[in-house]
Amino acid sequence: MKTTVYAAAGALLLLTVTACSSKPGTPAPATSESSAAPPSTARSVPRVTSPLDATKYEQNPCALLSQAQATQLISSVRNRQAAGAVAPICSWYDADGNRIGLGLLPHQGGLASAYQHQDSQSGYFEAIPDIDGYPAVLSGTTDSRKSGGCQAIVGIADDETFTSSILLQPASPLYQDPCSLAVKTAAAAITTIKAGT
Repeated sequence: MKTTVYAAAGALLLLTVTACSSKPGTPAPATSESSAAPPSTARSVPRVTSPLDATKYEQNPCALLSQAQATQLISSVRNRQAAGAVAPICSWYDADGNRIGLGLLPHQGGLASAYQHQDSQSGYFEAIPDIDGYPAVLSGTTDSRKSGGCQAIVGIADDETFTSSILLQPASPLYQDPCSLAVKTAAAAITTIKAGT
């Protein structure tokens, strides 16, 4: 039962990002400071200066973390790939039901899609420092960052991102700070993509 709940929650997190496109499968246009948003709240979308080719992981996101990386991050005992809204997602679980998930979102507008929701009245949006040289934000439709949930969205090309989503149980020492684990998980995935392994 827990596996089903976590898989569904992971799919919902990825759906959040893909909902930013105007039509399914159609990239959302990048916003600029001359857009309809008021100049005081509009932020420029950071560009990806060294794009990564993640094509080989788009249909096999479980290859984004080695077993050693997954064990270091969450003491993973198993992983599971599931269908996502755009591409498959992979979730790793520990013995206590904590979960980390990764999924790529190719050709969905890149970080511009996430920035379109920066002023939303629900959920959360926070630009964070680059993760290993790649622009990133914390964003989701529901703010559960103080209760075990967090999602980082990382731009690896101007038209591609990946999500690093976390769902932790109350007994986890990172329950009050799941975003730190989302950032570490994203950094591990970037290492893998750069290495091409």
